[in-house]
Amino acid sequence: MRAIFFVLLIANLAFFSHQYFLDAGGEMVSSINQETAAKSDSKNSLRLLSEVNGQGDLTKRAEGIAKAKSTENEMKSSELCTMLGPYEQLLQAEYAVERLNALGASAHISPVEIQEGESFWVYLRPEMSEKEAVRRLYELQKKNIESHVITKGELTNGISFGRFAEYSDAEVKLNEVKSQGYEVEIKRLPKTIQETWVVIEAGFAEKVGDSVWGDLLSKQPGLEKRQNFCLGVASQ
Repeated sequence: MRAIFFVLLIANLAFFSHQYFLDAGGEMVSSINQETAAKSDSKNSLRLLSEVNGQGDLTKRAEGIAKAKSTENEMKSSELCTMLGPYEQLLQAEYAVERLNALGASAHISPVEIQEGESFWVYLRPEMSEKEAVRRLYELQKKNIESHVITKGELTNGISFGRFAEYSDAEVKLNEVKSQGYEVEIKRLPKTIQETWVVIEAGFAEKVGDSVWGDLLSKQPGLEKRQNFCLGVASQ
């Protein structure tokens, strides 16, 4: 009996040992497989990243080509146009456009603003409201200071003491109002006039002969022929 007991004990130990090493081996194989899969995924990720970078390079290249084309178009659109003017009468400008168009030249009338000196505005800074501005005006007029409320623009609800062609005159007014205890300021304003010009598009002036130019320029004293960029035509 004792011999049978030892035989069974040895058999059980052998069985459990076999099962233990079998499970450990399976876990090791599983771990190796997982590690191999992880490395494979990493390689795939790197490959995808390179593809993305490649697509990014292509996108940048396409953007660069588009920008270059845009710059080229801007350069073309900023060619020199020929200008004829300034005309005192719109009718004379219209006649010139009709004649130029008849010769195959693309021409149109363009109003041009020309800066011609400055004016000088003496004023008080805007009040918080229209009511406050009226109150300030009433206060000034009681002191016999000629003034009025500014009703539009960036100085709305301010007080104006007039605009002057000469800075020295504006300064006299400034000192006069300041002597009454008010913080007065001077604002420089550009004086502009609008001139009428005929603009001939780039490449069309060559279709007009010298005799025609001479005839057009003789229609009115002071007319001149000049060239300027077709974009933002004609500011002096």
